[in-house]
Amino acid sequence: MSNIKITILSDKMHGTSYVLTNDSYTVGRSDTADICIPEPTISGHHCTFIKDEDGNYFLKDEGSTNGTRINGEKLEETDDPVKLNNGDLLQFGNIEVLFENTEAHKSESRTMTVINLDDTGDVSHTSNLKSLGIKNSPKRSQTLRDNRMHNALFKVIIILLILAILVAGVYVGLQIFK
Repeated sequence: MSNIKITILSDKMHGTSYVLTNDSYTVGRSDTADICIPEPTISGHHCTFIKDEDGNYFLKDEGSTNGTRINGEKLEETDDPVKLNNGDLLQFGNIEVLFENTEAHKSESRTMTVINLDDTGDVSHTSNLKSLGIKNSPKRSQTLRDNRMHNALFKVIIILLILAILVAGVYVGLQIFK
């Protein structure tokens, strides 16, 4: 039983998995591709998975129009095949794919770092990122968190402003009716 598979993370085919056992697989929009992904941003013969004698898979771009990426790094047709590691995020055109090698994962130690962009103060560039499945409630910034002293001071300032407006109104009213 093979422990190597790819899972499509994007759009219509989200969740579709392919177990990799053969020595090579072609990926493309064409019906003749081993892994057919009927998506306009994928070339007829987009890229190829290649298995070496040790059972490792490599990925090679086949001159695709919209490119092949591994963890954001674009592959060129002239590049040598690139070795894939468990958890690599692949991109064929606009389609994102997760490469999983659970057999290799058993012997390797990997750390996942999660950065909460809400805490950085600049989240304007995250509007078109998709959720990674982590459900967190939005965090309020430190300045907006409940603080009894600040809340009490704020209430006192509001009351003083209201009193000042009332006093000013009475004063103006007395001046008018003199």
